[in-house]
Amino acid sequence: MKNSFSLFEVILTLIVSSIVIIYSTLYLKEIFYVNQTTQQLEIDKINLLSTKIFIDKHKNELNFISYSNNNLYYKNSLLLEGVKEFNINKKEKSFSIKINFKDKVIQTWEFVL
Repeated sequence: MKNSFSLFEVILTLIVSSIVIIYSTLYLKEIFYVNQTTQQLEIDKINLLSTKIFIDKHKNELNFISYSNNNLYYKNSLLLEGVKEFNINKKEKSFSIKINFKDKVIQTWEFVL
């Protein structure tokens, strides 16, 4: 009787520990995927912000900025990849830029000349 109860305890412990290990592995896999996705989104936001800073620094040279093939160029050098939409609206003393970056981030920037 005592041996059968000990065997039952071992089997029950094995089942519970297997369930814990399986769900822990699935949870870690999900955390890894979410972190990877979040990291890529943050890298894209940093690239977009650096482009905004670059344009602000060179706002008097807007004629050198061009958009073609989903890429943004400055003096024929690649400035930003993955731009789905790019529009510049010039006003008298300011201009605005509407940018759609990889269909993830859509922003409108306002600059004063």
